[in-house]
Amino acid sequence: MSREAVVVGSGAAGSVAAWELARQGWDVTVLERGRNLRPGFGRRESGDLGTTYGSDEVKGYRGFGFPDGDLEPYTTRTQAEAASGVARSAQGALGQLGAAVGGTTLHYNAKTPRFWKQDFSLLSDMGPIDGAQVADWPIGYDDLSPFYDTVEQRLGVQGDRSAMPARTLEQSPRRRDFPMPPNPTGYAASLLAEGARLVGMEPYPYPAAVNSVERDGRPACNSCGLCSGFGCPTNARGDALVSFLNPAVRTGRVRVIDRAFVDRVETTRDGRRARAVRYRDVRGRVHRVPAQTVVLAGSPINTARLLLMSASRAHPGGLGNRSDQVGRNMMFHNFTIVAAAFPYDVHPLRAQSTTLQIDDLVGPFTGPEVQALGVPYVTGGIIQLGSGGPPINGAQLLAGFAGYGLAHKAAMRVGPHSGVAGSQLVHQDLPQADNRVDLDPDVRDFLGNPAARITYSPHRHEQAAAALLGARMLLAHQAAPQSLAAIALPFPILSDGITYTAHLAGTARMGTDPRTSVTTASGRLHDVDNVFVADASTFPTFPGFNPTLTVMANALRIARGIADGSAV
Repeated sequence: MSREAVVVGSGAAGSVAAWELARQGWDVTVLERGRNLRPGFGRRESGDLGTTYGSDEVKGYRGFGFPDGDLEPYTTRTQAEAASGVARSAQGALGQLGAAVGGTTLHYNAKTPRFWKQDFSLLSDMGPIDGAQVADWPIGYDDLSPFYDTVEQRLGVQGDRSAMPARTLEQSPRRRDFPMPPNPTGYAASLLAEGARLVGMEPYPYPAAVNSVERDGRPACNSCGLCSGFGCPTNARGDALVSFLNPAVRTGRVRVIDRAFVDRVETTRDGRRARAVRYRDVRGRVHRVPAQTVVLAGSPINTARLLLMSASRAHPGGLGNRSDQVGRNMMFHNFTIVAAAFPYDVHPLRAQSTTLQIDDLVGPFTGPEVQALGVPYVTGGIIQLGSGGPPINGAQLLAGFAGYGLAHKAAMRVGPHSGVAGSQLVHQDLPQADNRVDLDPDVRDFLGNPAARITYSPHRHEQAAAALLGARMLLAHQAAPQSLAAIALPFPILSDGITYTAHLAGTARMGTDPRTSVTTASGRLHDVDNVFVADASTFPTFPGFNPTLTVMANALRIARGIADGSAV
């Protein structure tokens, strides 16, 4: 008897799940709402895929590889607006949520740190926080460790185990070194690293899925600097399509249908099993794919939307939503950005995107200074050291201060793309019941389906972390050699809404109690026997680390359980 699965979404989670199921002898149909941007996909080796999505600054402004904000809108509002009856305060595209075969990894910057042991037991270790739904994960670091190893090998992750701080290795132990040594350190990052060391911090090479040497038929990175938000024109970067989906398609067991807008998972009359996945093409024609097993991997926002759109008589609140937890606990990574200005060009773009990482502000932190901020503890995250912005971004920013003409030219000579180097602190975002995704009652996409509506405001914890940890970052930047000035932008304090959306999690958390979670530890919906969630929707908490590696490792774990029958 053949074993078949339908995977919804072809990004970090969907590609890995399809690859593992195909490896185990399954036949897989992948449904992707975006289009294919790599002309050699499915026909060529990973080193010869070609790409029409390179490091072209202008493409970012054309929405290349992203959904159209008018045709596929998201709507947003804050918690305060929701409480006062505001249906939505913004409508359109949402940050960096891509739509293409390969998902958002087509334009991610390939940073691949591991989560820490402590991240899986935050509630047990630190206790609850008022207004947040802090929870332990039903799995631990050791459950993910072998899958981290596999994903790092396939992606091709660079790094230096010997340079990692002792606490980092204690919290995220490694059984082997990285597949490749690190790329050269960027000059801007090296200056900021010197300042960080002067205040007692320990910078080290950032793990990244970027070739530092020729590997897997792909060249070494040439340090063009345009990683974040752009494609890699040389395919030096490992991603979901290059490393997983394309090899899976080439086995003949996986087919990918692009421009497939999934709007329903259909179930049997009693609601216990899925029987088909329904989608529409760009012309609105309805198609159904029979389903023995369904794996949802469309991102936390779109997975929640699909579950809610799949409401039926057996599942009146949405598929798998007996607990009323589908869509709740929507988490974004907020960022605190600190920049230092120098009297000369520090070439912030002349390197791979962010070559150094600092873990000193991961936490947790307690003590009087934390208590004074109104929270029992603060957890922070990693610092991404030494990045810069493309010239077109700097030109737009400076035009607001200097206007145009000679003044603008003078400002550009020492602008953000040349004399300024910045760093980002990735904040842990605590889950809140009222931070949620639901279906907008009025706004619909071009096919007539309700838009996802995101209600979000940062917790007091995120604001306290920005105040406490942003000040420590500022000291490090002020201490950098020849730093003229430094400025901090603590976005959780500056905004009561969504400020950054490249990282997201929650909305279908996994757990052991069906009353407080949506899936089991294996990713299976508590309420449906053959529907699994494999993306970051399942994360009970959202530690302050880039999530892609953990998304992939967890998707591999879930797919392995489906394939070998151990998923319960």
